[in-house]
Amino acid sequence: MNLFVEILPGLALTLATGLIIFGLGYSAARHSRPEYFFTFLTFSIMAFLITSLLRDVQLTLGFSFGLLAVFTIMRFRSTDIQVREMTYLYLSIMLPFANALFVATRIGFSDVLSINAGLAIFVVLVDRLLLWRFGTSQLIYYEKIELIQSRNESLLLADLNQRTGRRVRRYIVEEIDFLRDTATLTVYFDEKE
Repeated sequence: MNLFVEILPGLALTLATGLIIFGLGYSAARHSRPEYFFTFLTFSIMAFLITSLLRDVQLTLGFSFGLLAVFTIMRFRSTDIQVREMTYLYLSIMLPFANALFVATRIGFSDVLSINAGLAIFVVLVDRLLLWRFGTSQLIYYEKIELIQSRNESLLLADLNQRTGRRVRRYIVEEIDFLRDTATLTVYFDEKE
């Protein structure tokens, strides 16, 4: 195995694509968590190295996926991770496998480079467009249960605007607890402010 020919180009490509996807796509949003950027990038690099170093072993792909699944389950089984973060976590695991296996397949490095560029552009553009269109969301526990009724929607929006200090674009009532007179709302804030 020649380190400079087989591993370093893929590692550089994984690192560059990861920096674009996780730096421009994930971290650019106001509600992104900085510790996840570190996690996503580290997962990508480690998955690439494991897959590259074990590429010549028969059980490479299954072993690599299994090892990362164990690490993922150990760390993330008790943490409530939003769908957006889970998508980026999946990208951080999938991307290095595709980049590490290009030597074992008939795909050339320029093809893998094109796939990475297309993926990075797609993820960053779709994430930016969705944030622009729908705004950022947050789960809120709300105690003014009388405002949950559909006829009081404008009062509820005004109260949420006043209490959060941000413009609320829309909300979804996730759960109503009549025993405690509270509701769980997913509130979408205007990201363009």
